Amino acid sequence: MPLNLPTTILVVLVLIGCVLSTPVLFKGFSRRGTGIKYENNFLIQRAPQLMSGFTVFLIAISGLTYNGYIPGMQALVPFVVLQTGAEPQGLALYVSWLGILVFLSGMVFMIGGWISLGEFFSTDAEIMENHSVKDTGLLSFVMHPAYSGIIQCLIGAALACTSIFCALFAVMIVAPLWLRRAKYEETILIEALGEPYKEYGENMGWRRLVPRFIPIGV
Repeated sequence: MPLNLPTTILVVLVLIGCVLSTPVLFKGFSRRGTGIKYENNFLIQRAPQLMSGFTVFLIAISGLTYNGYIPGMQALVPFVVLQTGAEPQGLALYVSWLGILVFLSGMVFMIGGWISLGEFFSTDAEIMENHSVKDTGLLSFVMHPAYSGIIQCLIGAALACTSIFCALFAVMIVAPLWLRRAKYEETILIEALGEPYKEYGENMGWRRLVPRFIPIGV
């Protein structure tokens, strides 16, 4: 199945990300539900994950449309519907390559964020035994690098397929869910760790998703 170059590179990056993240994700899944404080609220635990997965599905449909394999889906890919194997031109080309760069940044933050959490990384929101403040690695740039990375990956993949709809969906639906989860985690971390975590948040300017080196953000 011939794909245009941006889509091909996106697929390759996804495969590389899957390989690199498998060991740390395996450990995260093995820790899930083993913490001393665990949240069962659906909006906190499952909604961000499920909506992220749904966005991945929409992006996959957009990518096939972008490459001419699914006709009649212009609502997902309004800029251009290419013929099978055709290369993007003009604005579509620039949007696609911008998306690749954003996706690559997202991979770094997502996988790097999991690694930075080390033994405290779980795929669910919970407090692990002997939990302590982590402020090294990517946690020195943003408080929730993995969540930031997930959002960046979704936006980047959407732009790589020129799907403005999917990019907006990620920004307006998925990002607020991860932000809600981030704020919840901060609440229980302050309860469990006290002043040291509060000081960490204040030193970070409470930058939850957008790194401090970017002038504005949350």
